[in-house]
Amino acid sequence: MNHVLGHFGQPFVQLLIVSKLLCGEIRWLILYKSTDQQIELNKNNKAALIQHVEVMNLLVKIFFDLSCQDLPPIFEDNLVDVTSLLHKYLTYENPLLSTDDDSESGPLEFVKAGICEVITLYIQKYEDAFGKLCQQFITSTWNLLTTIGPEMKFDILVSKALHFLTSVASLDKHAQNFNNDAILGEVVEKVILPNVSLRESDIEQFEDEPIEYIRRDLEGSDADTRRRAATDFLQKLLDKFEKLVTEVVGRYITHYLDAFTKNPAGDWKSKDTAVYLFSSIAAKGQVTAGHGVKTTNSLVDVVDFFQSHIANDLLAEAGVEPILKVDAIKYLYTFRSQLTKEQWSAAFGPLMNNLASSHYVVYTYAAIAVERVLFLTDDANRHIFGKDDVQPFAKYLLEHLFALIEKDTAPEKVQENEFLMRCVMRILIVLKDGVIPVAETVLEHLIKITLIIQQNPSNPRFYYYHFEAVGALIRSVCPQSILDMAINLL
Repeated sequence: MNHVLGHFGQPFVQLLIVSKLLCGEIRWLILYKSTDQQIELNKNNKAALIQHVEVMNLLVKIFFDLSCQDLPPIFEDNLVDVTSLLHKYLTYENPLLSTDDDSESGPLEFVKAGICEVITLYIQKYEDAFGKLCQQFITSTWNLLTTIGPEMKFDILVSKALHFLTSVASLDKHAQNFNNDAILGEVVEKVILPNVSLRESDIEQFEDEPIEYIRRDLEGSDADTRRRAATDFLQKLLDKFEKLVTEVVGRYITHYLDAFTKNPAGDWKSKDTAVYLFSSIAAKGQVTAGHGVKTTNSLVDVVDFFQSHIANDLLAEAGVEPILKVDAIKYLYTFRSQLTKEQWSAAFGPLMNNLASSHYVVYTYAAIAVERVLFLTDDANRHIFGKDDVQPFAKYLLEHLFALIEKDTAPEKVQENEFLMRCVMRILIVLKDGVIPVAETVLEHLIKITLIIQQNPSNPRFYYYHFEAVGALIRSVCPQSILDMAINLL
């Protein structure tokens, strides 16, 4: 019920829907069919049509909620009729429902996305009842994905449609439909590539909303993005047909790398696509917070790919597109547990140097990767980089991180980037008593930050890491010495 109530609009619509819902599934069926009739009757009346399609959107959400726990008998008995209507609106088109704004989804996109959620639920939970009816949805979803435009207003719909195909591919009897070189090539070319390739909107967010770009990319808040949904679909196919998928996708990776080599300045997006595709087929299983990818595809070599195609982007001080620089850092971050300490020792310096980048996303990713590397442990649960490894460059790292945090002294800007403060915290934890030579300077910065953010605390993650950094400093240095320094500074 809560899933539905959060989407109700005008009060009279809310009252109508809730009253029908309380009368049970039979009333829902009646309202569902009558709404379909009203849509047909008003197909040329834009204002009325939009209202009825919005009601249809709510009905689809109610149907989803009523089906979550179990398949109601009345729905099972009328499943052919219900799914016929669902399929009708999955393929329904009316130019009156289109929006002029490419970033604003219209009511019909929401209806179709809701239907994709419903059929995903049914293929996962009620395949015995729905399985014989799902072929039309598979075909229509495929047609939708191969014909829909790249505009942002279709993003939610595309991601939900891809979630459905991912669920289909997880079932052996349906997955066999993809077990063919030609078909997989078509899947990659028509569905995967259009949805993992960079769009102008992605580049704009990279430049104009960098912190949101990072959070969406790293924290799973991109679950409804095209890229993440396409990756999930590809990795499900990889689980089923590892050798075939690796071969097919490998051809496209080679193609895009060759295109970049021929025209590095003009075709840099091709390399981004190639790196993304390789990362998608190289990683197996869940990416863990502590160790990144723990299991890789045995048919590819992640270290060799890094050395051959990515390392130069990490090392270069100029002449590399910022997004490719981020790709290089993120690759290290993702596959960090696959590198030995010797390999990390060679990569750590260049990684650290990227903190000096003028690009917000680049230096933030560098801080994220440094923090995770310092957190990394071996099989004996010992840190890969200990106090002795970190101490030689700790002063540089801390000074640079504090300079980035304090670059804009407005309270909301100081605490905007929690990833930088998390890196400070991790360095102090690893350094332990090795922080003593720079303890007073570190304390000065922490106090300065405290005095700024106390004016308007707005990012709980930032001041949590800030608090932990203070705690790490106190633990590492004689508490009384720290207290004396704090009193003197205040």
